[in-house]
Amino acid sequence: MKMLDLNEFQTRKLKIDILLKEQGWDVNDRSKVVLEVDTKQSDFKKQDYKQVNETRRNDAESKYADYLLLDSTGKPLAIIEAKRTTKDPILGQKQAEEYADDIKAQTGKEVFIFLSNGYQIWLWDRERYGPRQLKGFYSLKDLERLLYQRKNSELEAEIDIDGSIVDRAKSIEVATRVVEHIHKGHRKALIVMATGTGKTRVAMAIIDQLIREGRVQRVLFLTDRKALRKQAYEKGYLRFFPEETKEIILSGNYNSNCRLYVSTIQTFQEIYNQKDRNEMYRISPGAFDLIFSDEAHRSIYSKWKGIFTYLDAIQIGLTATPADMVDRDTFRFFECNDDIPTALYSYEDAVRDAVLCDFRKNISGARTYFQIEGIKPENLTEGEREELIKKGIDPDEINFEGTELEKKIAVKGTSEAIVREFMENCLTDQAGTLPAKTIFFAISKLHAKRLWEAFEKLYPEYKGKLARIIVSEDSRAQQLIKDFEEKPFPRIAISVDMMDTGIDVPEVCNLVFAKPVFSKIKFWQMLGRGTRADGACEHREWLPDGKKEYFKVFDFWNNFEYWNMNPEGVQNESAEAITNRIFLTRLKQLGELMQHRDPASEKAAEQVKAKIISDIESLPRDSVNVREHLQDVEKALSPKLWDNIAVDPVEFLQKKIMPLMKFKPDVNLKEATFTLRCEKLAYALLENDKAEIDRLKTSIAEMVDRLPRTLDSVRAKEALMDNVLSRSFWETVSFEDVQLLLSDLAPLMPYMAKEPRETIVIDMSDIIAERKEWQISGGNDPSYVEAYRREVEACIRALAETHPAVRKIKNNEPLTDYDLEQLEETLLNADLTPDNPKLSSLASLSNLYPSRHASLVDFIRQVLGLYSSPAPDALIKDAFQTYIIENNKHYSSDQLNFILTLQTVFLKKKHIEYSTLWQPPFTNFGTTSPFPMFTQEELNSFIDICKGVEKDLFM
Repeated sequence: MKMLDLNEFQTRKLKIDILLKEQGWDVNDRSKVVLEVDTKQSDFKKQDYKQVNETRRNDAESKYADYLLLDSTGKPLAIIEAKRTTKDPILGQKQAEEYADDIKAQTGKEVFIFLSNGYQIWLWDRERYGPRQLKGFYSLKDLERLLYQRKNSELEAEIDIDGSIVDRAKSIEVATRVVEHIHKGHRKALIVMATGTGKTRVAMAIIDQLIREGRVQRVLFLTDRKALRKQAYEKGYLRFFPEETKEIILSGNYNSNCRLYVSTIQTFQEIYNQKDRNEMYRISPGAFDLIFSDEAHRSIYSKWKGIFTYLDAIQIGLTATPADMVDRDTFRFFECNDDIPTALYSYEDAVRDAVLCDFRKNISGARTYFQIEGIKPENLTEGEREELIKKGIDPDEINFEGTELEKKIAVKGTSEAIVREFMENCLTDQAGTLPAKTIFFAISKLHAKRLWEAFEKLYPEYKGKLARIIVSEDSRAQQLIKDFEEKPFPRIAISVDMMDTGIDVPEVCNLVFAKPVFSKIKFWQMLGRGTRADGACEHREWLPDGKKEYFKVFDFWNNFEYWNMNPEGVQNESAEAITNRIFLTRLKQLGELMQHRDPASEKAAEQVKAKIISDIESLPRDSVNVREHLQDVEKALSPKLWDNIAVDPVEFLQKKIMPLMKFKPDVNLKEATFTLRCEKLAYALLENDKAEIDRLKTSIAEMVDRLPRTLDSVRAKEALMDNVLSRSFWETVSFEDVQLLLSDLAPLMPYMAKEPRETIVIDMSDIIAERKEWQISGGNDPSYVEAYRREVEACIRALAETHPAVRKIKNNEPLTDYDLEQLEETLLNADLTPDNPKLSSLASLSNLYPSRHASLVDFIRQVLGLYSSPAPDALIKDAFQTYIIENNKHYSSDQLNFILTLQTVFLKKKHIEYSTLWQPPFTNFGTTSPFPMFTQEELNSFIDICKGVEKDLFM
């Protein structure tokens, strides 16, 4: 099949008409579509539409719009300007604009403009946006809704974020900033908010604001996990939009008459891929006005990307992944300049605001003897050697590294040592008798079982209630999670992947990493399971001393050391779809074979070429992802590609077709994995890469060995399988042998067992052989300042019984100025300052604390475990929040950011003058700051607030 070069008429008949029919526009139904309408001689007010055959022979001026789309009452709604397939449709922009002007001159109303060459479609909503590319035409229903919004939406002069949805200053700022961004004409935004800071509520506040403005009517909230879907529906839609029609999309069939939807992206893929029962209509690109993508970084650059590029809606990404870990492509997709998200609330800021709980100074590292030393024959007891022999295992061949524990070999005593170390050092509940709520992250289901067995063996007094395994295979997993969230037991959830993200249990005070984690984003998300702060906790009896001040992390696999040494993580195998990699490997084979002219190479090249063409033919051309590249697909399938001396066919296929292979349907991962390994083996044979051949033969043989011979289809290939598992096969393996593996064994791989062999389990004791405490800087003070602060704390404790001023503080007696001077002099003369040039310049302890007097006393009270007065940052924050509420102020995101900056400067300087507001950092807000951003009355109020707090704390 050759690439199509269609003239304009053919483009309309063979391309555009079909695309229109998918959205219900029948070009033969004149009540919906008028073809070649004369925009000069038609009477659009009277709906008297003249076509080319009616006016082309008269002498009056004529202009012909290729398509006129009518609304449900017969009025002009949109025009389409068509170009031939080889022309850029944007070339028709001026032409279409003239047609639209003709219609507007008569009706006084704008029509929508579409530009298309059959492969590309552009929409131009002239009143609100510039032209933007679509993947399909809008349906009548969606185009009419777009018109309604254009007529009826009103931008709020003052964005009024609903305080009943979000009540924190930072959340209000984030929501306000995003709405402002949309008001400026942007259609994409990215929100980065640390886990637990209220992303879902911020999303609901934005939805509420845009619905009230009339800018959006249909909203889709997409997640990549069922737990997140449930959270968005129950804690979002049900709570804040009780009157709106809403639906959880659970299958490809959904009620299209609701306003609010939530779905997993996997489920929504069914809707996106399918046409309706008569194989004609597909979901319209304009089906939704606003789409939220929760945990966006996991979705937009995988096979799900097509959904986001197809649906033409305002798109807002949500992620808890720290901004410095977000992929640049994610920033680019959401049109964020300089890799800066549209709105940001970092973990550090949230901890500082007491919105989240900190863990960074409470990390307990430990490893067992066998984790460090591995397991060798000399470690085995006589009894264990006998047990191994009974199982047919030679004990003298036991030789495993510590990193292979729970993968190839397991020691029951290792799990017991980990459980004992946790139980002896964990944060406990209010009564101090039971562990606080805890999540154990296990390596595998079998590992989770061994950890559970360790709890049962070591702590039988809890009668099976203390710890439970929660894995996706358990049909009662969701009920177990609910029990963990709402009931006193279980206290410990042992999970494999299922509770890494999307689980919100504020009372979790212990996290146990009983597994290595090599994804930085995943590691951070797992830590997020413990960051919920005290204010979110409902069950005080589950918390240490009835409150959650921090949470503790147990790291039994040196994860923190790993990330300290490898801040970017490991570079794993390509993240490209496996079908892309198979196609690319075949292209490499073909390129190598085409360099040889011998008959064997030519025959092999034809075999590979046939597989490549079959791959291309398998692409779903009806898929919108593939359809926009149909010109390239048609060229790839044309015999002329291989004879065209101006084009390198392998290079063309790699550049243009290989990226489309991720859309290949009905791919079985096991079969594809085996196919990829075999194709790599074939290429290694062509390259004579012996090291790669040796590497691949083991993994291929392992997969063959895992085929269940009890099945008839597998048993039929036993002779070939036995041959592949023999050493002689690999001594003479050839390119032709690999083709036999692909044709005869690859189709059997869906039946492959999950595990190649049973893990060797050894029943021996193990001990904790290494302990360490980790501290991660919160990004505020350098380590030498922290060290100095710790020395000061130790000195204060030593002075508690001897120094008069410290004794007064301890006894809650009033202090004189003399007492404070003597106390500071004692501390400064205590030889505390380390040999560090940055500390030698410190004039007094006031450099370490927010104030010279009150905060020093407050700090001493904290060190001694006494009652602490309110922190300055809490007082200033509450004072401004009270002012905003009492005066019914609705500030923009920049105004809110200015106020937060003012609080920060005040806490640092302990004093603010009116003139300070015209100095850095306030000058960074531009020429409108502080006037006319705020009135003089407001600025005076701000200064008065600061003076009031200053008087209470610093005088």
